[in-house]
Amino acid sequence: MKIKFVLLLGLSLFLQTVFAGDTVATSAVTDSKVKVIMRDNGYTLGDTIAMRAEFNLAKGLVFDPNSVPLKGPVNNWLDLRDISMSKSKNSDDSSKISIDFTWQIFGTVEHAQTLKIPAIQLQTIPPNESAKSGGNNRPLAITIPVQGFKLSPVLSPTITENKHRPHASPLRFDTRTPLTIGLICLALSLLCGGFWLWLMDKILWLPRNPGPITQLSRQLGKAIVAQQSTFSAEDLRTINKALADSAGQSLYPNTLSNLFENAPYLAAEKPAITQFFNASWQSFFTNNSMQSAVNVAKTLGWIKRAAMAERLFRVAQAKKRTVRTKSFAVNKAVKV
Repeated sequence: MKIKFVLLLGLSLFLQTVFAGDTVATSAVTDSKVKVIMRDNGYTLGDTIAMRAEFNLAKGLVFDPNSVPLKGPVNNWLDLRDISMSKSKNSDDSSKISIDFTWQIFGTVEHAQTLKIPAIQLQTIPPNESAKSGGNNRPLAITIPVQGFKLSPVLSPTITENKHRPHASPLRFDTRTPLTIGLICLALSLLCGGFWLWLMDKILWLPRNPGPITQLSRQLGKAIVAQQSTFSAEDLRTINKALADSAGQSLYPNTLSNLFENAPYLAAEKPAITQFFNASWQSFFTNNSMQSAVNVAKTLGWIKRAAMAERLFRVAQAKKRTVRTKSFAVNKAVKV
């Protein structure tokens, strides 16, 4: 009986030891639940994945840093680029372990799909040599579970098309608006050019400052005098007034020579002008029938020639005035 009692007592003590070890291991595993923080979408070829694993170890347990995987390739499409670890104490004397993993993707897919980072096995070590000698030197396994993430393709899937679509018709550009703008700009350019020519007195048939003879030629041209057989008394007075304006005084038979002195450009037409003046003078003060003695074609001819000579003379005078003004300004600047 004593032997049986001793055997039963020894068996009960052995069973209590076994059950106590299982209880401690279960408690440690419960305290070592792993929390993983990671974004699980929006990745493509070449992207890096930041993953943090956090877990707590009960008092008396020490994490084995040698169980952390080394940097390098994991498989044919995933590398572990960097890893860092930190440790802190909790209020209940337990320790908190944080491990930061940096993964990089070196593969792509044809369609978006979920890939998985393999599980990572970590472990603890006995806190000291006395624990090892006590027989409880089995390491505690800590597993970071598999983490899935969605990988997007780099290239779009191949587009297959059995029938080709017809070519789109070319766009119809607005040609009317640019043409209208171009014509308006051309018209404005021509108008500005014409105004500049008139301002610089470059237009022969439209002088800027016409003289009396030029104004007379225009007036007779508008009145269509060339179609008449004879001049009217009013036409003769108009011609004589233009001659008087050119001379700068009233003209009489004895003062006609002053016309060619004051308007030297009319000297070339002196015979024709003298003949016209005498004939018109006689028609005014002697006999009205002398109007027919004035030839219309010859009179209009010398008037046109005299108008051209007058214009050239006035242009030359204007150039001389410009030269004098410039020389005066230069001399004044030199004196100053």
